[in-house]
Amino acid sequence: MKINNIRTKIILLFLAIFTLSTTSCVKELEELNSDPNAIEELPYGIQLTRLQLYLSGTRYEMRRASLGWAMSAIQQFADVNISTSLLPGDKYIDFLDYSSSLFDRAFTNEYKDLADYMARVSEDPEAINYHAAGRVMRVLSFHRTTDLYGDIPYFEAGLGYLDNEWTPSYDSQEEIYNHMLMELEEAALEFSNSAPSIGSQDLFYGGDITRWKKLSYSLMLRLGLRLVKVDPAAAELWVSKAIAGGVMTDLNDVVKTEHQIDGGWINTNPYGEAFEIDKFMRLSDTFVSWMQDHGDPRLEILSFVESGGPHQGLPNGLDPNTLETMGPAGGDLANYSQLNQALVQRDSPFMFMTYAEVELMLAEAAVRGWYSGDAQTHYNNGVRAAMENWSFYGVSTPTTAEVDTYLSANPFDAANAIEMIGEQYWAATFLNPWEGYANWRRIEYPVLTPVNYPGNATGGTIPRRLKYPDTEYTLNEENVRAAEARQGPNSYTTRIWWDKN
Repeated sequence: MKINNIRTKIILLFLAIFTLSTTSCVKELEELNSDPNAIEELPYGIQLTRLQLYLSGTRYEMRRASLGWAMSAIQQFADVNISTSLLPGDKYIDFLDYSSSLFDRAFTNEYKDLADYMARVSEDPEAINYHAAGRVMRVLSFHRTTDLYGDIPYFEAGLGYLDNEWTPSYDSQEEIYNHMLMELEEAALEFSNSAPSIGSQDLFYGGDITRWKKLSYSLMLRLGLRLVKVDPAAAELWVSKAIAGGVMTDLNDVVKTEHQIDGGWINTNPYGEAFEIDKFMRLSDTFVSWMQDHGDPRLEILSFVESGGPHQGLPNGLDPNTLETMGPAGGDLANYSQLNQALVQRDSPFMFMTYAEVELMLAEAAVRGWYSGDAQTHYNNGVRAAMENWSFYGVSTPTTAEVDTYLSANPFDAANAIEMIGEQYWAATFLNPWEGYANWRRIEYPVLTPVNYPGNATGGTIPRRLKYPDTEYTLNEENVRAAEARQGPNSYTTRIWWDKN
């Protein structure tokens, strides 16, 4: 009996020693494998800052899809190059790596971070304002992607790292829009003064939830008007809700990100990087001529002619040979208007939505009879704000007297109100190409004359959407084919859900 007791005690002693040594080894291994500089719990504010910087984009997609397709397709920019290095939207040439660039960047970078952020703040009852801001950010990001491509992965986007969902289903744009509008409505109500503030790491508004609510309703106004052609009753409903909720009321409400000269791509303005490298883009003759015809003082802000000659836009659809024979200022690009480089520096702000846009949308709502405000007053406010908005770029803007003169020379005409509003919105969204291109397809003003360059991909019509990347047909074929069956062929001429004939 004594021997058995001694044996038991020895076994227990060895077990205790083994347990202690194993625990010590595990702790040592954990210490060796841990990064002393790693952030174990990423603060919500830092992640929100990153998301806001991501939203401006990188030179890759902003150079290719924004300048290359959107701004040139609606004839704000032009070029004579016929290679992949400049603006395929000038001549509707099928350069797929340009067309798919926003899709590539959004789904490989932006949406996985958005999904992670939303999952984290959803689980924290103290993160109410972070959650509401994330919902608005998600709409701000996804609506530009669906407006460019139509049906896209939405509900399952970015869930690969969270739910191991690597082949997300494509959702119909109708479903996406319904959900985005609901998100905006709920987010506006979710913001709370009693919850912790999102604070100074919020690059948009410094944690001011009053302005976040205005952004929620202003985006609702934008998305509501997007439905004009496909569902006028729903458009009126959402426009009315937005106005009742309270939209932007002055220039302080614009949503933008301030950038820095250095600090890597995520801190710099992507247009600043693009224009440092590409020197051949010119303002379109369509855009410059419109400003000249209306005596628009913005021309002096936007246009710079290297040769010192008069402002002269470059006609869309020319190449080096036809420039020599058909160019209104000859074959030397130095005689054509470039964009004022002061507006596209690395530290220039990036605009996502402006007060000018909101005022012009209110004017349209009044014209359509969906709002009791005075259309002319909102139109004038929108034009004035669009000119004053350039002050954010550190350049001189037209004086009050100059704007008054412009409005007197171009008075609001109720009989042509939608056309006038569309043209001014086109001008007001210069350097906000996602919105400018989407709104042009919705309202189709100004009236643009398409080009029909040999070998173009649209049969000489302005593109209605951009194409999905080829990788979707190798990595997610079943789902992208389902989107095609619902929406139509993956071509530049296929109209997305809200862009009906």
